[in-house]
Amino acid sequence: MKKILILGILFLYFGSTYAQLERKIPFSVAVAAHIKKYNLKSNEAYKDQDLEYAQFLFDSLVQNHFVGTYMDDFKMSPMKGEPISFKEIEKPIFLITYATWCVPGIGEIPALNDLSDKFHDQIDFIVLFWDTKERLKEKVGEYSENIQLLYVNEKTNQNSYIINNLKHSLGFPMMYFMDSDKKLLDIRKIVTHHSSETLSNSYTIHYNSLSKGVSLLIADLDAKGELTASEKEKKKETKERDSRSQEERDIDEEYERYRREKDSLNNNRN
Repeated sequence: MKKILILGILFLYFGSTYAQLERKIPFSVAVAAHIKKYNLKSNEAYKDQDLEYAQFLFDSLVQNHFVGTYMDDFKMSPMKGEPISFKEIEKPIFLITYATWCVPGIGEIPALNDLSDKFHDQIDFIVLFWDTKERLKEKVGEYSENIQLLYVNEKTNQNSYIINNLKHSLGFPMMYFMDSDKKLLDIRKIVTHHSSETLSNSYTIHYNSLSKGVSLLIADLDAKGELTASEKEKKKETKERDSRSQEERDIDEEYERYRREKDSLNNNRN
């Protein structure tokens, strides 16, 4: 009887372990399964100018279907040297997908530079451009040396299916946060603001937004017991950087909602 009980426990244990391994779903598979339905609903939301519902659909897609999946491996090219594989990156990843024709907020890159200078020992900061090497050369001087600037040309890349998923499914610029095993912890849109915003305000807006992704990655490291005392102090300082009151944050969110609605109306007119 004891042998049967032991065998039963072992069966449940290994069965559970096997099931967990089986749930290691690639990001591309999740995209293929859910993106069509999301696009139909989100297109309707934008058509009705219901931006709040459109954001809800995006957040639901990410949290219910993409978080917990694993980023596929693909090749990326640095400014110098041979292409590298995504799987070669060893640290947790703060990935931003971009293109040279996108216009960042005036304070976005300075805020990202400051965060990368502070946390590059724990996190790999990568800005991935859907572009050519020649166009990327113009951007190199704007970024900190602690940020890896990589590019992908989907016409020549051998992993064109994966690249197509990343580039076109959710759009760009987009932020992806992954642990060292390439497991997706979250996906978020880059915050935007009016082009007339001052450098100081733009920097604060972007720093507060970008630092949430950093905090997510650092918290994951902390939960795994991989942070030193000094690194925990950095985490605390970054969290406290957002000194705005709740009322100020609500005003910023309301303004951002207004700007998106205005842009949507202008696009519809065009």
